[in-house]
Amino acid sequence: MRHTTLVLFWLAFSGAVCPASDGCSPPRSAGDLDRNGAINQKDLEMLGKYLAGSLMPSQIPALADADVDNDGMVNATDCLALMRLRHPPAGSWYESNPTYDDPRDDSADWQFSTPEAQGMNSLTLVDGGDSIAGNPCIFSLLVIRHGILVYERYYHGMDKSKANNIHSASKSLLQALISIAIESGCLAGWDTKASAVLPDDFASAPPNKKDISVRHLLQMSSGLRWTEDRTEYIIEKTDDWVQSVIHLPQLYDPGLCFNYSTGNTHLASSVLQQATGVTTHAFAAANLLDAMNITVEHWGCPDPQGGDSGGCNVYMTPREMAKFGLLYLQNGMWNGRQLIPSAAVTQAAAGIWTVDPEFTYDTGWWSRTISGHPMYFAWGYGGQF
Repeated sequence: MRHTTLVLFWLAFSGAVCPASDGCSPPRSAGDLDRNGAINQKDLEMLGKYLAGSLMPSQIPALADADVDNDGMVNATDCLALMRLRHPPAGSWYESNPTYDDPRDDSADWQFSTPEAQGMNSLTLVDGGDSIAGNPCIFSLLVIRHGILVYERYYHGMDKSKANNIHSASKSLLQALISIAIESGCLAGWDTKASAVLPDDFASAPPNKKDISVRHLLQMSSGLRWTEDRTEYIIEKTDDWVQSVIHLPQLYDPGLCFNYSTGNTHLASSVLQQATGVTTHAFAAANLLDAMNITVEHWGCPDPQGGDSGGCNVYMTPREMAKFGLLYLQNGMWNGRQLIPSAAVTQAAAGIWTVDPEFTYDTGWWSRTISGHPMYFAWGYGGQF
């Protein structure tokens, strides 16, 4: 049977608070470990690998700057401090990624089993869990086999009640919500033009921008100029994020080229909210999450008009993420109910756009083949899978 095992990794980059007691961030230069002039994903990966022992000091150009929090040591707190530098404070496009507590024990929602009863080797799982325990940036590891939780382990002070920012794994959730909106008739279909739903926002846009569809937005092919981790920091300073995304320069006709953009999914969230008459968070709760006993502890960083972010800043526990993944493994079924159309599951695994030799992408989901096994997955910044 295909896709019967679900594995979730959750890394500390996904939800971290700088430990500095004065609330001030260290100088940005302290985090530029590769000396490329910017603090980016490569710096985070460098520090994580160095602390895990898989990267030698000689391989870090600016090792002296690895002590991000300036406490005289290079340790796990530097991962957290670097994460804070990577994202600006709450109230802007991204948050400072606090950790929230989910007071509800969802153990009754799960079946538990030994790995052996589900055809797996417990020693192999324990060895795998031990092999990543030395990485201070790992939060959790869950393995679900045949719909049953067979291995669950938490690291560095985390537990099943801790909800953290799942970052761009939120884009996969947005794909589910738009699929539900289409199925229920709130949206006419994936080829619905964003301009048809948001005519006022597109009123002064040139004709080619009015051809941007919901499909283009989720497939990252709107053609709007966007540099991820750069453009959003310009947009956040404007009074209207949706308008600002729409009025970005158009580099390509819609549907022609892939360009990853959280601006696209923010615009898609605005389309969803206009079409349904409620916020994206409220629509998600009423039409999907409540039925799965998933409570989003926080849906952060609304835009200046109060619109929910689309594609980032959603907070879930690891078990809640596991439920969402399991929903897709079960072809959209949950406790005998078809919560999302099966077509959404087929779409998630399609991999329309070839991003590089390893990865493909389609409407919020990534695909690749590992050891001969094709798979698709939600992927959030810092390492939620």
